[in-house]
Amino acid sequence: MNLLFKLHQWFSFLGNYASFGIAYLIETIVVLLFVTISFIILIYVFRKYMARIQLRIGPNRVGKFGLLQLMADALKLLGKESILPKGRDNMAYRIAPIITMMSIMVSFIIIPYGGLYYFGNLTTTNSDITLILMFGILSIMPIGEVLGGISTRSNYAILGALRGIAKDVSFEVPMLISVLAIVMVSSRSFVTGGSTYNSLSLAGIVTNEVIPYGIIEPLGLIVFFISMVARASYSPFDLSESDSELISGATTEYGGMRFGLFYIGLFGMVYLGSFLVSLLYLGGYNGPVSSQLGFIYLLVKTIILVLIAFLIWVSLPRMRIDRFVQFGWKYLLPLAVINLIYAGVFVLYIR
Repeated sequence: MNLLFKLHQWFSFLGNYASFGIAYLIETIVVLLFVTISFIILIYVFRKYMARIQLRIGPNRVGKFGLLQLMADALKLLGKESILPKGRDNMAYRIAPIITMMSIMVSFIIIPYGGLYYFGNLTTTNSDITLILMFGILSIMPIGEVLGGISTRSNYAILGALRGIAKDVSFEVPMLISVLAIVMVSSRSFVTGGSTYNSLSLAGIVTNEVIPYGIIEPLGLIVFFISMVARASYSPFDLSESDSELISGATTEYGGMRFGLFYIGLFGMVYLGSFLVSLLYLGGYNGPVSSQLGFIYLLVKTIILVLIAFLIWVSLPRMRIDRFVQFGWKYLLPLAVINLIYAGVFVLYIR
């Protein structure tokens, strides 16, 4: 049974609408708490992971193994004076980091997490179009980045925002084409061979994913993974930040907790992208006794992808801006189209 309906039954004495409202609220809070704790763990793991690769120790002074270092950093950001740039567009400047962070957090509410023992299915959003909702919400996130860059009236920040736009245009198209190929393959059931009506739902795609789509569409997996790396804006695709020439890109004029929201959003995209790759290409929460262990399967796959992303982050140099844009249009886009054609042939003839 879905956790949402269990909560609904517990509060059924309050009436149908009130019980569902409270159930949605509790489950959403639980998901957001899980995501927030995960962000803290991810940042700590990244700092230790990067330190080991670079033959350093990493956080090791504040608390056992440096576990309290992140708390100290968070208190430092909260206590820092918020210096506002002169000549800024005040409202846009203030809401830009909130837009970025909120789009990330809402995206995690849409993800289907599978089952976990007594709690049942942990999916919060039950809809037939969660795939469309996911990418619709993710399309809001660049607005925060662009607003943050342009509103400060700083040349470095504006250049960073323009590079961010170039990044999104260059890599969003191949990414969405590769997702369209997934929708095509998922439109027919591997079990019955008939048409399915839930291929626009993330949960529906995982249900139809008897064979991981990464095996069926390895080219689509590569295109989508590279596009998600570019979407998350970490090395080698951190052109909107480019600290060697743009100081910190679109976030140059931000400090304190406002900068912290942008920073956490970066790790949020790494985490969210790993979840999406797991769901769309690696079978998601499918596995033996998935009704009991589905969440564990999904989490293990996601953690492995996060570690791969961290390895890419700390080991590859930043690309040049012209090669960056050309890579999206000249290489990923044709590969995505070829993968789409293959998906159509696969659905019509191979299956």
